[in-house]
Amino acid sequence: MNAATNRLEAIRHVFLLALSLVLLIPFYIALVNAFKTRADILSNPLSLPLGRFTLDNFSRSAITSSFNIFKAYQTSIFITVVSVILLIFICSMMSFVFARNKNKFLSVSYLILLSGLMIPPQVILIPLVQVLAKFGLMFTPQGLILYNIGFYVPFTVFIYVGHIRTISKELDESARMDGASHFTIFWRIIFPLLRPATASCVIFLSLWIWNDFINPLIILGSTKGYTVTTGIFRAVGQYSTNWEDIFALVVLASFPIFLLYLLMQKQFISGLTEGSVKG
Repeated sequence: MNAATNRLEAIRHVFLLALSLVLLIPFYIALVNAFKTRADILSNPLSLPLGRFTLDNFSRSAITSSFNIFKAYQTSIFITVVSVILLIFICSMMSFVFARNKNKFLSVSYLILLSGLMIPPQVILIPLVQVLAKFGLMFTPQGLILYNIGFYVPFTVFIYVGHIRTISKELDESARMDGASHFTIFWRIIFPLLRPATASCVIFLSLWIWNDFINPLIILGSTKGYTVTTGIFRAVGQYSTNWEDIFALVVLASFPIFLLYLLMQKQFISGLTEGSVKG
């Protein structure tokens, strides 16, 4: 029995290792080709010519007449950080109400809220533009932040409700007996226990908002700055074949999110294994 179990474990590990290597191929191609010349990229994109690696691709493409990676970082970081902080603040408290109170009104409201997970962003783009224009928020970072909050509330609430339901209600009752208010119970007792769920939300939301292209392109426009994604599109162009610059910009665009994941990977993995994504 043990021999058969060990054999299955070995097969599973080999399969997962092979799958991981396959999934890492795009990252390898982007990273390696960012340091190669165009001739080396065209001759063999998978090659690793260490002796001919260069940093010219980064210095040439990071700051041009039409694109500045540091300005793009500033805009994307501002929009991402403000959106994520507001989503965590609003949705965590909203989820506490949904998870701790059982009545028909809240149950129906929760189901209606979760239905937003099934709505593609392209479907609401035209009415969204009309609403933002009516309130004077088109072509402003505030309008884009407001869209991010509205669109990602269902996902964030879904994550938090699943995690809060795994926390014993006896903690709430004990604190309430000591005279603590609902606000104190949540922020002093419950929210610190939601660290894995918060890390999961921060990583997912940051990744989606940072990589978003169509909404910043339309809502932010071209007159109020540019994010990393729209800036790269403007710098590279639609029909560019300068692969060395494209790969360098892709690496520069991915670096902040990769750094965020490295800083929060323990909490993120803990959130996945402790039920933060359970319904």
